[in-house]
Amino acid sequence: MDRKEFLSTLGLGAAAATCTYCLGGCQASNDITGPSNVNFTLDLTAQANTALNNPGGYVYKDGVIVARTPNGFVAVSQTCTHQGSTIYYDLQSNEFFCPAHGSRFSTNGTVINGPAASNLTTYKTSLNGNLLKVTS
Repeated sequence: MDRKEFLSTLGLGAAAATCTYCLGGCQASNDITGPSNVNFTLDLTAQANTALNNPGGYVYKDGVIVARTPNGFVAVSQTCTHQGSTIYYDLQSNEFFCPAHGSRFSTNGTVINGPAASNLTTYKTSLNGNLLKVTS
């Protein structure tokens, strides 16, 4: 093997290894779950939670995204089940959206379209005056 052939073979091997690594990063892991034993209360009059006073608003707390939809409050894990990116709530579509790879989830956490294949963990919400309780 001459020098040119050796360098060519080496370059192809490095390119193949790089492609394998990069493509592997886009495969779904689908084993990401939300936090368990969730139990917190949000005071809707507190500055940190005022986004929840209007439909479309959302806040993050302890690994959970709490959103105010046109139908009330919902809470799901804030981490996309595909690769763990932080999701957000989109009022126009009334869905949760992952900006990293485009996964969309209904307000009950069900996958609408992937690449995520697993649903988001959902949590119970109950409103008592200005206090919103979120529990597992």
